[in-house]
Amino acid sequence: MGRGEDRISNLSNEILQSILCLVPLKYAIRTSTLSKRWIHLWQFNLVSSTSLQFGEDFSCNQSPKQFVATLDRYLQLHGNRKLDKFGILFSPIENFFPKLENWVRTVLAKGVKELDIDLSLGVLNYDRITYMDDRMPFVMTNSLFNGNSLTHLSLSECNFTEPFDSTNLVGLNSLSLDHVNLTDGMLTNILENCVSLESICLKSCDYLEMVEFVGDELKLQKLLMVDCRGVCSMEISAPKLESFMYYGSITFDHDFSNVSKVTDAYFCSELDDNDDDFLKILSAFSHVKILTTCSSSLFHKFVEGVFYEDDFLVELRNLLELQLVVDLTSEEHLNGIFTFFHLCPLPCLEKLFIQFPSNLDQQYDISDLEPLDVVFKNLKWIKIANYDSSPHELKLVKFLLEKATVLESIFLVMNQCDISNNSSSLRTVQEQLSSLPKASKDAQIVICGPLDRDCTMNPTHTRFYHQEKY
Repeated sequence: MGRGEDRISNLSNEILQSILCLVPLKYAIRTSTLSKRWIHLWQFNLVSSTSLQFGEDFSCNQSPKQFVATLDRYLQLHGNRKLDKFGILFSPIENFFPKLENWVRTVLAKGVKELDIDLSLGVLNYDRITYMDDRMPFVMTNSLFNGNSLTHLSLSECNFTEPFDSTNLVGLNSLSLDHVNLTDGMLTNILENCVSLESICLKSCDYLEMVEFVGDELKLQKLLMVDCRGVCSMEISAPKLESFMYYGSITFDHDFSNVSKVTDAYFCSELDDNDDDFLKILSAFSHVKILTTCSSSLFHKFVEGVFYEDDFLVELRNLLELQLVVDLTSEEHLNGIFTFFHLCPLPCLEKLFIQFPSNLDQQYDISDLEPLDVVFKNLKWIKIANYDSSPHELKLVKFLLEKATVLESIFLVMNQCDISNNSSSLRTVQEQLSSLPKASKDAQIVICGPLDRDCTMNPTHTRFYHQEKY
């Protein structure tokens, strides 16, 4: 069969340009290699685009010098046209700081609304404190924010100048800072001036110590804090806050006087934290409908499986969805889960997600654990990820089947190597599970593989910050 006719190339330039405007810029640029006819067609996409994003696939294929030259050229081609979004992932040496400043000024002059500057390329992977060549951090001076068009600002591996002034950021709706020298005073300045802020994400902002999100006029709806290690106290009185996600040490003073509108929460703490601190914080959010926590947060108080009449109980009275991220498949962590179910009654729970670690090398002996007297009266759906039929996991499945009186389905998502490389192992798992007693006669046990996850229900929180390194 002969080669088919290239009908696309026979279209007019106007039609081809219209087509290229519908695809991301990086793909439009690649068409320049097709033929001489296509060499310059992609430039129409560039000049008409309101979004310029230069991410990892763009940055990693060029040296810093090539990156600078290419970006200068693209901004020149774009001219004075309006721009809504601008984002770069770059590893600038100090000689290029003036270029970076010029790019920020240029896109702000274009009325850019969403600005994302990520300078983390070339940073040491583990601690992300210094660059591999010990270069100085780039400083976002107050004069760079010379317009008030920004609604979204995301900075990574940048520093603010001191004294910091956020008066030109009054239109911000969303703020994300990762490894930025944010101080308590800077945060206060932002909250006072940026009255439209609805979302704040702070990661590894280690200069923070006494954090306050307080004010009847706050519009803040979503707050995420990850590994801000200097925090020693936190106060939240945010009448519109709906989502609070936190990973890091929980051994800090806290005052959560107004978090009544929070419907979903994420709390994962470090292993050496005090369990009473976790329970006290959790009690302030006992009204939430969605909760994700990890087994390390439950480790200390719940590890013994022993409790007394005066132990601190937290009834999660409205909780509909619970996700437990298990850090270790061990007797202690399993016993911690059992005790958590006893100390934190879940009268309305409908969905339970359990995420086991994917590391199959962990092997532990199991003793004769005695699950506590717990009943799930409304639990209908259970999904367990990375199930490998270890004794601990089987014990937990048995416990849930015996305690969930109206259970409809339990999905066990097995590790890929278990389900694809060992069919006999899969049959063994099916036989083990089919013999387990069930409190609900209608309960269905469904075994699936990782690729089937999207065919089942999924939790609200899908990103696990305690598994990431900052």
